[in-house]
Amino acid sequence: MTTSDEPKINAETGQAKNESWHSHIQFDDSWDTMEVVGKLTKWWEASCTAHAVDPDDKRFKNVLYFILELGKNALEHGHGGEVQALFGNGAITVTVTDHGQGFENPNDDILYGTPGHGLSQVKGYADELTIETNGKKFVKVPKRKRLLDSDETDVKTGTKITFVKKF
Repeated sequence: MTTSDEPKINAETGQAKNESWHSHIQFDDSWDTMEVVGKLTKWWEASCTAHAVDPDDKRFKNVLYFILELGKNALEHGHGGEVQALFGNGAITVTVTDHGQGFENPNDDILYGTPGHGLSQVKGYADELTIETNGKKFVKVPKRKRLLDSDETDVKTGTKITFVKKF
């Protein structure tokens, strides 16, 4: 276990130093898009700084970009939600949940949505991706365009998107 003044992530390798931490923020539809962007950015930077992780490191700025993308989508389509980040074991796991109607099939948005935006961009970036919505669970499978419709889930309303980025 590292002491409180040692970095939690090795600056050279990006690997966690036997520690993990969790942080979360909630928001609702009383926030506008600019508030979501500003408050999620401040939350992310404060979370990183509090745990000796440099939020200006390109790897962590990239994670923030996708947090903002999914957070804006949760506000626009889901009337608010929650963002959780878990650092540990050489990876960051981000989960974004919302209170909207969910997807019939997220593959439609990934395959036929605006190229380079939203879920298609998250799918390309993430090492692992799971989307739970309307009682269904969809999982990223390497080298496949479509997400695999894998299992049932307890998420019956809204959407829960979890992505993992390994460092």
